[in-house]
Amino acid sequence: MILRKCLTILGLFFIILIVLGQTVVPWLAQAALQTKLSQKLATNDVAAEIATSPAIYLLLGRVDTLNAVAHQAKIGQVYLNEVSLQGTNIRLDMESLLTDKVQVKSADSLQLKGIINADNLREVLARKIDKIENVQVTINKDDIIITANMKIFGRMADIEMVGQIAEDADAIYFRMTHLNIKNALIGTAKLGDIFGNVQLVAPQKLPWGLKIKQVKQTEGAIIITAQQNDSK
Repeated sequence: MILRKCLTILGLFFIILIVLGQTVVPWLAQAALQTKLSQKLATNDVAAEIATSPAIYLLLGRVDTLNAVAHQAKIGQVYLNEVSLQGTNIRLDMESLLTDKVQVKSADSLQLKGIINADNLREVLARKIDKIENVQVTINKDDIIITANMKIFGRMADIEMVGQIAEDADAIYFRMTHLNIKNALIGTAKLGDIFGNVQLVAPQKLPWGLKIKQVKQTEGAIIITAQQNDSK
């Protein structure tokens, strides 16, 4: 009789463990990952979903699929209108998930896509380029046109910059190709030194060690694609 009770209690204990492993563990892991992404991307608008079968394998850091979307997320110096993360067969360092920085040991695939729109680019350029006002940005497939005003020697000058988004050594820049200034008392050549290239994302600023694979301009937006080096 005592043995039967012990076996019954032990059976109930294992059932509870299985239920917790299938429900509580995924919820805790998903909540922790969402919090870390929110901190890394400096936004509260993050939705993350992870799935593993059986779910108890999450305790070992195994993630079968990952899907996450963030809005107005900051990477480097620029805010992105939307950032999406997708991954398969990911191995996470579970200890890092409980501390300050999530580390990915390996992944069959892990990809980030980010969208910078005209408002995002306008905000960072107005912040990074000193003393310009009334900044307007138009993103085209072949170029980016920026107009602004700037007070030069007490006179308000009209400025037009033309350039492109470029990637160099895992950093992203706005690279000026043409500068036109009206109503200024100083030459365009000298003012060109004030503007130059503007770094938007410094190297090693993407989450989880992702590396930039492509930066593409479209009508109205810049699309950034990044992957982990060992992703297939």
